[in-house]
Amino acid sequence: MVEEIFQTDPISALGLPAPVSIGRDASVGEALEAVKRHGMGYVLVVDDSGRPAGIMSEREVLMRVVARDVKYGESVEKYMSACEHTLTRRDPIAEAIRIMNGGSERNIAVVDEAGRAVAVLRTLDIIHFLAEAFPAQVLNLPPRPHQLIPEPEGA
Repeated sequence: MVEEIFQTDPISALGLPAPVSIGRDASVGEALEAVKRHGMGYVLVVDDSGRPAGIMSEREVLMRVVARDVKYGESVEKYMSACEHTLTRRDPIAEAIRIMNGGSERNIAVVDEAGRAVAVLRTLDIIHFLAEAFPAQVLNLPPRPHQLIPEPEGA
């Protein structure tokens, strides 16, 4: 049953909001301000036509900006992660999970037919979807003390 939902439910079923985005010419300071102002944990960097060029998430901020001598006037392109994958609203949620499990992507740009960004799918969106679809199973999960977290920051 769980597999069927992920295979058949499209990303559009998640009701994702429009992305928080800035242009490629934006500065690190402008990116940080957008993340802070919108509280989504990321800012999508788009080109002049609205196509995703990269993303700066809280993870990039922590790993590449904080505790380094980064000038907030520098270009955001220097510190963003490239958008290696994009999805459409018609793609199944299972495809997003496959991409997220297969690599280090936690945020995937969702694009329209012209390739313009219309949303960003975050791991948190999938977790919320699971919690709403299967509340009893999620709330009754046993602890897994033997589970190893592959990344020390847990992000």
